[in-house]
Amino acid sequence: MRAFVAVPIPRAGAPADGPGPIGHLTLHFLGEIGSETVAAIRAALPPRVAAHRRFPLTLEGVGAFPSAERPRVVWRGITRGREELERLAGSVRSADVGAGAVADPRPFAPHLTWFRVVGRPSAARARAVLSGEVPAPPPESVEVAEVWLVASELGAGGAVHRPIDRFPLADG
Repeated sequence: MRAFVAVPIPRAGAPADGPGPIGHLTLHFLGEIGSETVAAIRAALPPRVAAHRRFPLTLEGVGAFPSAERPRVVWRGITRGREELERLAGSVRSADVGAGAVADPRPFAPHLTWFRVVGRPSAARARAVLSGEVPAPPPESVEVAEVWLVASELGAGGAVHRPIDRFPLADG
């Protein structure tokens, strides 16, 4: 299965366990992994994640990968909570690799994918947002309270993400 480990981010005020779209702030993209690796990751993550306390995180600002001139992904940045998120990602990546997952060769870049640029309408939207013609969304604060192991199934309409397991951080 194709999978990743992420922090769930409610969108438009939707609760993390309720209806409504959920964004995922990816901590470690695992790619294709087998059932043995899934089981090992499910065993390895709980103590590593629980070693971190819940923390507030603020989504603020926008940027693009690979660049603002040729965007493929438009993202929201992380301001408050960035250091805590980097430490959490380090623990998650270490646990995953110890459980048999392949290390992601890319360094962790804290961001939340806002939208992908596919076709003219999203390219025009990206240009407008990145140039400042259209204002970036206002800062949004959320609490990082858990980490999800997520299956990602590719289809004609894009990827569909389904949580496999949830791992709570320690209470404040």
